[in-house]
Amino acid sequence: MGTVTVDQPAPLPLMEQPANTINILVLGSDQPSIKSIGRTDVIIIVSVNPDIPSISLLSIPRDFYAWIPGRGLDKINTAFTYGEKDRYPGGGAGLLRATIEYNFGVRIHYYARVGFDDFVRIVNTLGGVDVAVECPLSDTFPDPSVPEGQSDVDWMPGIQHLDGKHALWYARSRWSTSDFDRNRRQQQVLRGLYHQILSLEMIPKIPELWGTLQETVSTDLGLDNVLYLASLASKLDMTNVKSRFVDRSVLTSWTAPNGGAVLVPNYPLLQALVSEALAPPASGRGQQRAFRVEVLNATRYEGLGYVAAERLRWEGFEVVSVQAADDAYARTQIVDYTTTSKGSPVARLIKLYNRRSEDVIAEPMDEREVDFRIILGSDYDPCAATRAR
Repeated sequence: MGTVTVDQPAPLPLMEQPANTINILVLGSDQPSIKSIGRTDVIIIVSVNPDIPSISLLSIPRDFYAWIPGRGLDKINTAFTYGEKDRYPGGGAGLLRATIEYNFGVRIHYYARVGFDDFVRIVNTLGGVDVAVECPLSDTFPDPSVPEGQSDVDWMPGIQHLDGKHALWYARSRWSTSDFDRNRRQQQVLRGLYHQILSLEMIPKIPELWGTLQETVSTDLGLDNVLYLASLASKLDMTNVKSRFVDRSVLTSWTAPNGGAVLVPNYPLLQALVSEALAPPASGRGQQRAFRVEVLNATRYEGLGYVAAERLRWEGFEVVSVQAADDAYARTQIVDYTTTSKGSPVARLIKLYNRRSEDVIAEPMDEREVDFRIILGSDYDPCAATRAR
């Protein structure tokens, strides 16, 4: 990683993106309501390319040690609060925009911010959200709705349907994990909400819901902007959605002069990460189609097949089908039907499932409906995929 730098960094050059790209800053406040200022503990850049269409999601950890214009070095989640207190042009969102542009080289066009209670209300209005839980997760949360004043929660791998309260807890849990893992779970919830909105055919109802949305979401997006983005979302192929994270590969843990634990970026590595993260997916740019995969589930748990399918979609694969396997398998296997190693994702699949080379079975076929078959054996660990990134 190199030497930790605590001096003022030079601003990153503005990233080149297609002219009509729309970059939206999605923010989650640490306060119950958007009426309170608070810090932004959820920071996700959502980059939309209307031509494909495609979406890239880039999560920024709250402890990222950023250069905040007019304030100096501090955790990036403080920028919104400083902007409000200092009456920066555009308020908190304006200063956070400037901070993102300085430290990441990304120009932000719009923002949307929600608080705890706002988020819970949105999820409950949609009837809850389905999340593909990959790793066991346990935590205890304050819960005024029960006599004990707190609730213990335990999630096991599988497709979990969460109401607003539990979706919030799932996205915020940090007792047994890290902020990096929280970022992954936050993007899982966002993807789940997108699927729920489509399944309920909510997009045509946006004009009549606009007043309610404005009560729960603070944003500079207008109704026309939202309707345009919704029209793009309705055409979106999930293979053209990328999830990326500012993670340990570009960050070093450090204790700031004020005693706070912060994450200091290596700016050359960060610049390369941001450039790849926000570029349109290769399949969307027409360079190659997504590899087609079928999943056979030989585990004892039906839901794990769908968890594996969701992870494959995150990785840019097209999942053709998910079925139960006819036979038992002790080990997870990768069956490769492709006829060339050029551009092959086999190495990525091996890493994703923590496999050895002998777990890959080559059965090349010129005429094929799928490129790979993933057979989930009794040793399948969905959490391994989260460690493979």
